Amino acid sequence: MKKVFLTLLFCSFLSQCFALTPMTDENMMKAIQYGIANKQEKKTLYQLVDPWLIPEKALKNPYRQKESIFVYTPYLLAAIHARDKVEESRVPEPADIRKAIQEYDGITLIGARLNTPVVLQEGEYMVKLLQGNTQLAPYASMYLHHEMISKTDKKEEGKKANQADDGKQLTRNEKKDDNTAKTEKVAVLEMQFYFDSSQFNPAQPYTVLISDKYCGERRFEVDPAAIR
Repeated sequence: MKKVFLTLLFCSFLSQCFALTPMTDENMMKAIQYGIANKQEKKTLYQLVDPWLIPEKALKNPYRQKESIFVYTPYLLAAIHARDKVEESRVPEPADIRKAIQEYDGITLIGARLNTPVVLQEGEYMVKLLQGNTQLAPYASMYLHHEMISKTDKKEEGKKANQADDGKQLTRNEKKDDNTAKTEKVAVLEMQFYFDSSQFNPAQPYTVLISDKYCGERRFEVDPAAIR
């Protein structure tokens, strides 16, 4: 699955990025060095993409744990490719990266990290890209993997542990237990969404909406000018 993930990331998504950051020889080498350094420092793939993360704005999902999306620019794809080659004990070649970029023109690929109480199945979520009067659905979606984490909810955050519900001070025998917080499992989903770049202007700001019946709607504001 990991090789498929990296291949799709690397091969997909590049017409929009050329309008933002031309992949000059200098930029290519910087991206390759970034990917190599990431692997040498034993960082995770998600740590590599951290500078590209776009946080969710609505903050209405009760299960949220730093939900985010990320747009795969040529710089990021080159870094991922270099990291993968180092892992395979191979040397990343700029020519290989350029060839992959040329082969997959016209696709906007967006990765998403979502939180839900259950693992969503196909048809249980909706994704839209908004730009002006344009509303665009992805022509393809891909579920990559998930992990389950523990989420702890503190009881009435901000309330002192030694206060009663009416705000009065509790006696020593009546004091509340600080360990009464509720713990539940949350699914961290890794997904990808593919959009046709010819149907909107990927060099201009746009919004990505992702919704499901458990968590409501999430809102991500993408400013291409701010993405490396």
